[in-house]
Amino acid sequence: MIKPRPFFVTGVCLYLILWGSYLLFTSFSYLKDPAVQAYMEQVGLPYALQVVMIYLNVAALLVSAINMLQEHNWARWLYLGWGFIDIDYHLYIAADWHENILPVGIYLITALILLLPSANKYFSNVIEYTDDFND
Repeated sequence: MIKPRPFFVTGVCLYLILWGSYLLFTSFSYLKDPAVQAYMEQVGLPYALQVVMIYLNVAALLVSAINMLQEHNWARWLYLGWGFIDIDYHLYIAADWHENILPVGIYLITALILLLPSANKYFSNVIEYTDDFND
């Protein structure tokens, strides 16, 4: 029996796939920009570590979103855990804390959606059988 996927879970997954793809393709051009490189050097973390964090973020977004569409509960927890780490990372490197209001808000909304009872039911391994026979 196939469990129906909640509409909001599908929306979050599609958002994560689109956002991860956007980050992947724009990162190639942004990382070649000398102004971006100069800004990244001022942050206090090594440039190579910041580049690795960008691509780990892209990988976590895409892997978790694709696998959440296939009912994998571990993918939901991967997104929730990695999102928390990514928010902490961005709060550390941000020049102004106002830059992080929107990403933190989006993360909290998506986390709330993925923790709703309908999402918990979708990601659970328990299959509910219904009696389709009329006695």
